[in-house]
Amino acid sequence: MIKKGLYLFLMLLGTVSGRTQTTFSASPSSAITGLSTTTSDITVSGIGNISCAMGLTEVCINITHPWDGDLDIYLRDPSGTDYELTTDNGGSGDNYIVTCFDMNATTNIDDGSAPFNGSYVPEGDLAAVNNGQNANGTWQLRVYDDFSDDDGVLNSWSLTFDNSPPCPPPPLIEDCLGGTTVCSDETFSGNSSGSGDDIDLTSANEGCLDGENESSWYYFSSSSAGDIEFTIVNSVDYDFAVWGPYTTATLSCPPSGAPLRCSYSGNIGDTGLAIGSGDNSEGSGGDAWVNEINASAGDAFILLIDNYTADNSTFTLNWTVSGGASLDCTQLPIDFNQLSGQILDPNTNLLFWSTLSELDNSHFILQRRSEFSDFKTIAQVEGAGTTLEKQFYSYTDRTAPNELNYYRLIQVDFDGDEEILETISLDNRIDEQEILKVVNYLGQEVSDSYRGPVIIYYKNGTSRKAVR
Repeated sequence: MIKKGLYLFLMLLGTVSGRTQTTFSASPSSAITGLSTTTSDITVSGIGNISCAMGLTEVCINITHPWDGDLDIYLRDPSGTDYELTTDNGGSGDNYIVTCFDMNATTNIDDGSAPFNGSYVPEGDLAAVNNGQNANGTWQLRVYDDFSDDDGVLNSWSLTFDNSPPCPPPPLIEDCLGGTTVCSDETFSGNSSGSGDDIDLTSANEGCLDGENESSWYYFSSSSAGDIEFTIVNSVDYDFAVWGPYTTATLSCPPSGAPLRCSYSGNIGDTGLAIGSGDNSEGSGGDAWVNEINASAGDAFILLIDNYTADNSTFTLNWTVSGGASLDCTQLPIDFNQLSGQILDPNTNLLFWSTLSELDNSHFILQRRSEFSDFKTIAQVEGAGTTLEKQFYSYTDRTAPNELNYYRLIQVDFDGDEEILETISLDNRIDEQEILKVVNYLGQEVSDSYRGPVIIYYKNGTSRKAVR
């Protein structure tokens, strides 16, 4: 069965069921002065969690300034995370005139020229904001002027939330959230290209380590009690830490508290867990070996393997389990269970989903109902069994009634256990409305013969995206 923690990632590629676009704006008319940060807040309400289904699509700014190259402009979300919009672009040119940052724009902001006007791809990954967080709360625009002269004014700015927002990329193996599940005591190899996108280690949880260098994250659990040892075979300076034991319900990222086992030894070569090592944690002067783990059945653990030498050299991990111990798959710390859909024509809907890993997944069941009927199965889609590779799935419903339709996705494992994953709605009644105009994604009005993605605007004020 696809476990919630085996990182089920049902990526929403664009749900459309009428107009959902909502814009929040502020007009602070705040002075921008040299060597200081000017901030402006917008309070967002009524949006809720944002993800690939519905999220932030655009940030627009209007700034008067005689030297755009002096400005560093960031967006801060309600959780306090900053996203780079533009830094030191525009040289001696003037102003950001209704400049909108959109991941789907055709020009990068650092390829543009002042005065900026129109849509640009920001320097940072604005898609990362649509990570499932609750958008309700305070958002902040932060403008830093890094030169003492040439003051300006933050006139106004806005946030737009809509269907089909940019999707955050799946997490990396270099980050705890992107860790790989180890399902047995078979030997595996790996390496890393860096420390990832997330700051997973702090003084509160890193124990003997000192941050990440070239890191890889893993999850493992003991299906029966006993002793767990391992050897990280390498020819440079590898360090590691193990956190736990957790239950599958309490395992989360980043790991909490100090590691259960930790080695920061400066020795070159093999390191790991071994019976009789004499310590549970060691600093740079250690011998590279710490005690085994005495696991109970059901214990789950997080493992970080870090190449301190940072030369991209590989490692091989060999397990030794004894005293009755055996390893089994454990849940990863988070799941994204979102189904997606797109209306292709009045009676045809396209449904999408994908998984990053699967365990004993026999098949999916896709069901549909209207507002006044029960769910009925319309499709069965074969699963991939057990895999750590990303899988993509889709189904085209060509018999969608001309009404508000609800779709439900169910996953079934090989022993028949079922799990309802997600329910969404698509409004096929929209074809009854009179069309005002049809435009392409560049905003240009197109004829009925046009083929490609379009936005259809209706005279009653609603709109929807479609593919012709």
